[in-house]
Amino acid sequence: MLQVSGLTISFPNHPPVVNDLSFKLESGQRLGMLGLSGSGKSMTAMALLGMLPPKAHIEAGEAWYQPEKGPAVDLLKATENQWRTLRGRKISLVFQEPLTALNPVQHVGAQLLEAAHHLCPELTTAAARKQHIRAWLQKVELTEDRNRILNSYPHQLSGGQRQRLLIALALLGAPRLLIADEPTTALDTITEAGILRLLEKLRTELGMTTIFITHDLGVMARSADHLLVMEAGMVVRQGPAEGLLALGDEVFRMGKSSRTYTKEHGSREQDPPRTYTEEQVPSTALSIQNLTISYPTPKAFPWSKAQPHAAVNDVSFSLQSGEWLAIVGPSGCGKTSIARCLSGLQSASGGTINLALGGNIQLVFQDPFSSLNPAHTIRRAIMEVLRIRIIGKKRVTYEQEAGRLLDQVGLPADVYADRKPNTLSGGQRQRVAIARALAANPTVLIADEAVSALDVPLRKEVLDLLNELRWEQGIALLFISHDLKLVAERADRVIIMNDGRIVEEGPAAEVFAAPISTMGKRLVEASK
Repeated sequence: MLQVSGLTISFPNHPPVVNDLSFKLESGQRLGMLGLSGSGKSMTAMALLGMLPPKAHIEAGEAWYQPEKGPAVDLLKATENQWRTLRGRKISLVFQEPLTALNPVQHVGAQLLEAAHHLCPELTTAAARKQHIRAWLQKVELTEDRNRILNSYPHQLSGGQRQRLLIALALLGAPRLLIADEPTTALDTITEAGILRLLEKLRTELGMTTIFITHDLGVMARSADHLLVMEAGMVVRQGPAEGLLALGDEVFRMGKSSRTYTKEHGSREQDPPRTYTEEQVPSTALSIQNLTISYPTPKAFPWSKAQPHAAVNDVSFSLQSGEWLAIVGPSGCGKTSIARCLSGLQSASGGTINLALGGNIQLVFQDPFSSLNPAHTIRRAIMEVLRIRIIGKKRVTYEQEAGRLLDQVGLPADVYADRKPNTLSGGQRQRVAIARALAANPTVLIADEAVSALDVPLRKEVLDLLNELRWEQGIALLFISHDLKLVAERADRVIIMNDGRIVEEGPAAEVFAAPISTMGKRLVEASK
């Protein structure tokens, strides 16, 4: 179906981001692309869909796609007329960052209808298109409150809901080849398992071929038969997925120039549980009592009374200095609404929030690209925060501190400081977001899926960094995640939420070893 030969992509004054890449893809095959952040996986996907950034240049290569009928097409040289018949109908893509892929000024229902109009010419009436859309919402498990979802703007939905909408958009036209770029990053374990089953079911029914891009070894094990391991834009190893994935995290270190993370970057075993003397008992950094957060719902008629939708309902908990508290639950359960409310980006409908005197809350957003100014360099993004925290210093002081923070999150300042967000990979942008939050010297750090876009070795480095900060500086960490294994290993306590309420709470390892609540049991079962 697809044969890529010698693909080379570069940006001006930079080494190639994809270098002499070649591979073949048979009809019905499940191909996985695995590699560290910045290894060229997403850039390869963009090239195969004619969607490279403006400054990206294809220096060499061919990508021959064989349709069901007619001659083969070189995707790297396809005209816009050819792309109108291919993109979405024959070859489709699930984007990595849903908030930037959806139109922010249109209701998601209008966007789905527009896609169905262009991708499904057999649906000749608006009623047929609406029925088709509702069927796809059912398939991607957006069944509850569908009217509210269809009448919402992207920013009014959770990250998991937005990601599922992208999957529905990509599959509306029943494509032959689906490229999935981290399609389950923002999903909870229950939905992730369902989406992977759905993709596999559709692949079998439609004879669909898939290219699955991810850094999650568990997801890759369920989504690929053949694996390409990439580094610096090149394939350094390929073969049956089962054999390569048996190597575990070592699969990320197979290239000749791969960093040895344990030795060079000081990754270490999990710190032992912290103990305190009577004089060292930690103080309360944040206390929440009976928090309620509601959103207005669209009115059926101009004269109708708007009925508020409670995203968070009567939630209470406290967070101690130096504590690692995790919140888990299915997409749409209220986790991100709590994070936005605590950081002042969303008003509470009721309840109280008490922050310790002199406290400072910082939020690491779930979607890094939408939280960074695309016109500013990475250095400037961090320096803006430093100028507020450290007043009256010379520019060189801010530049040096910004460079130190970038080095701290694994982005050497001499390489990345003067680059803009659109020249970075998703994982690199996430690290910039973490560095910017740390620049404010927070007492409470809220990490909303802060490591979901990072590859496994780098994820461990960033988690070690967060762990070190909370131990040394007493930062209270509120950690929102879908990764139950990570939470069980790292967090002191965990809160499980469902439908805006807390349904279970306790020590993380104990809760996941023997969950009591129905939702806790479902999450643990889905993660196996």
